[in-house]
Amino acid sequence: MSNIMNPQFPLVLRQNRNSFNSGYGKFYPERAQVKTISLRGLCEHMASHQSIYSRDVIEGVITKMTTCLTELLSEGNPVKLDGLGTFDPVVESARGGISQKDIVDGKYNPLTLVKGVHIRFLPEGSENDKITSVRFKEQCDFSTLGILEPIDLTPEETDSKKKKWGYKTVPIDTWVSEITNANSNTGGGE
Repeated sequence: MSNIMNPQFPLVLRQNRNSFNSGYGKFYPERAQVKTISLRGLCEHMASHQSIYSRDVIEGVITKMTTCLTELLSEGNPVKLDGLGTFDPVVESARGGISQKDIVDGKYNPLTLVKGVHIRFLPEGSENDKITSVRFKEQCDFSTLGILEPIDLTPEETDSKKKKWGYKTVPIDTWVSEITNANSNTGGGE
């Protein structure tokens, strides 16, 4: 059982519709779409935990931290936040690399060799800070909201490549009832 104030981690079940995949037809859990918590929302949440600091003080500290974190990462420094994890800048090379001859001839230019810099996050993995994969699961209380059902947003479109799809979440009880009714009406079932 979680000790977090809002322990519900909302899940939906999505059916694998890729007929080339070994899991075709099976349902898999995924995180339900929920709103992203803003910096202000995070700070209000932190202040609500009987903090001696107000939301604006917390927000100021975090804003300064993000500025410094970006600066340190742009200098190539990994930054570890104890209990959370490490932010690690990783270089993505441009295709082709550079030959030994070009380096010797002074044709080395990092701006053309570096395609991008990605920030990799490595969660804390110590015994006391359980935020990695299976360990973090122990802190979550899951609730299943329902089954994701596809919605054809372009029913008039006949070209499958131009079709657009959306999804709606159908409560599991409703979905089971619909499947049961459909199977009893057709005499089918799996």
